[in-house]
Amino acid sequence: MEITLQLYRKLFGNRAYVRSVCEGAVFLAASTIAIFAAVTYATVHASNYVTDFVLSRVGPFNVRFLFIYGTFTAFVITASLLAWRPNRLPFALKAVALFLLVRAVFVALTHMAPSPIDPQKAAPFFNSIFYGSDLFFSGHTGLPFLAALAFWHIPQWRIFYLALTAFFGSIVLLGHYHYSIDVLAALFITHGVFQTSCWLFGRDYALFRSSENQAVQRPKRALRKRFDKWVEAHGRKRPTLVSVGGRVLAPEPFAPDVAGEVSVPTGKSQTES
Repeated sequence: MEITLQLYRKLFGNRAYVRSVCEGAVFLAASTIAIFAAVTYATVHASNYVTDFVLSRVGPFNVRFLFIYGTFTAFVITASLLAWRPNRLPFALKAVALFLLVRAVFVALTHMAPSPIDPQKAAPFFNSIFYGSDLFFSGHTGLPFLAALAFWHIPQWRIFYLALTAFFGSIVLLGHYHYSIDVLAALFITHGVFQTSCWLFGRDYALFRSSENQAVQRPKRALRKRFDKWVEAHGRKRPTLVSVGGRVLAPEPFAPDVAGEVSVPTGKSQTES
């Protein structure tokens, strides 16, 4: 908890970080408007449904409870992870926004009606949010997979989100909420969205991973301190470390240190003496 509070104090006192969060929030708001407009357009212009290799042999089953409330549960868990480490927030906002924008384009291009589902109807509020003709590609499958790729460096969360991807992929097929091609294509398109996000928002992704990277670097720092103590004890001069070419790259922008320090980008390189 102490590390989290230090991150909040340092990061939100950094203009570069605040600007990046605001950019992500604006991008996410615009993408949300785009996806809602695309869903409305596709639902109004939907044609007939088609046959599907998997859906013709399975279901439909009434899995509305898992489909709706499972989504809310996954959202709460993910929001908690982002709140626990605020350095993850800028990249998460921008990656999700790019995902929604890409999905809005695909939805606007595809106007196929969904496969017939179970006769039980959801509440009007849930029906307007979760059910429509926004079929290609499956957002319930793609978003957990996007989270798995983002948290790939943390094994427990990688496994959790991969399991969540399989869970929602199965649910949307059992309930006939998506065609099998929607689920399969979501994995490939989401991987492309993630790679594009890492390319466009590279600094934010470095910040996303910074808290875990700092934890990994702790043993190296401890080893260096022990080496310095040995040099002092033996009265020897510590050798100067010079990188290739004599140039050291500037640190990642506003990358938080576990000790509470935050590096602000200078845009210049430094030369060790």
